[in-house]
Amino acid sequence: MLSPDRRYEVENLVCSKSTNERTLVLHNVDSGARRTLYTYTREATVLWSPDSHYVAINDYAGSDYTNNLVYSVDQSEPPIDLRKQLDRSLPEHGLEIPEADHLYMSAIKWLSHEQLEFLVWGHGGGKGFCRCYLLSLTGSAGQCQLRVPKSNPEAYCEALKK
Repeated sequence: MLSPDRRYEVENLVCSKSTNERTLVLHNVDSGARRTLYTYTREATVLWSPDSHYVAINDYAGSDYTNNLVYSVDQSEPPIDLRKQLDRSLPEHGLEIPEADHLYMSAIKWLSHEQLEFLVWGHGGGKGFCRCYLLSLTGSAGQCQLRVPKSNPEAYCEALKK
């Protein structure tokens, strides 16, 4: 996937067919330099920030969890774990993630060079849910509005993640 400024590309490489291991590699189109960003085994998506400085990776790592990380292209900052960022920020704003047996998360849209729309969905106690949060890389969080159908909120979020 090519960055908005067309200077970088994230390549998805198969490392091992026997383990289904794949690697996301950052390729500098101008210099040809490559570096490994992330290795995963199931499904992962990539989302570039509008200024091409960050790349968000959603790794749907298991049947009941997701890893969500943001990397700076120039390695000027350590990777940001969006789940940890959300967990730290929500209580300050009186918000929480519902209890869930299966919980999934996905960065779905950059709103600026440091703010994302971040979906959280899953089910617990026989009830599904879908929530949208505004998450800043500097540590703040808030809730965004989604028109989630009551009949199947999990499927709605699942469709939005793509």
